[in-house]
Amino acid sequence: MFILLPLELKTAAGTSKPFPVGNVALVAANVVLFLLTAPQGTYWVAGPGANLLGMVLYGFSHASFWHLLFNMWALWVFGNPVNRRLGNGFYLLSYVGTIVILGLLARFVFDGRVLGASGGVFSVITIALLLMPAARLTLAYGVVFPLSLLVGFFRRPRYGIEWFLCGGTMAVKCIWCLALIPLIEFATMCWAWFSGIGGVWSLGHLLGMVCGVFIVLLLPKRISMPSAGRFAAA
Repeated sequence: MFILLPLELKTAAGTSKPFPVGNVALVAANVVLFLLTAPQGTYWVAGPGANLLGMVLYGFSHASFWHLLFNMWALWVFGNPVNRRLGNGFYLLSYVGTIVILGLLARFVFDGRVLGASGGVFSVITIALLLMPAARLTLAYGVVFPLSLLVGFFRRPRYGIEWFLCGGTMAVKCIWCLALIPLIEFATMCWAWFSGIGGVWSLGHLLGMVCGVFIVLLLPKRISMPSAGRFAAA
């Protein structure tokens, strides 16, 4: 098993103004809806038979605390710099637009029910990778046996336990993640389908990334292709 957790996305703009109001609002909306629905065990889902409201609110609904936590952490890490780059209007439109498109696909095309913000989150991640390819993403990683043996051959463990369980942090340029993330998601989807447990979540992640690509293509040039130097070292 191989686990990756994003920690920080460092851009040339840093954490300077403007404050990412849109992203804070999205995180807050997800948390509030979870607090309102989780105690009753009710969730909004998108899929066959879902109503219009369900095809939107599914993207703000989560099945568990950990489901919410991982999605919101990723949205916080990637969403803040993307929000600053796009502005609140384009950012919110991009996120909610992705949620709606994936909800419509779940309702009319795919046979399965989905919930959670991950489709929108992966759209935001893709926008970040495309608009800020030189930015450095700090990742925490964990590797569990038997993959830990492979890591050990390339980096000799300091302690014996690291042959079975190892981890640490690393920094990579966003441009490499454009290939790494789709490969991981596609491999996960294939494994899930061959194992008979579905894989609709990875398909949703990949479709979210496709939405992110189209969003970048549709953005005004002043955002997607800013004047030289403004984001050159992003």
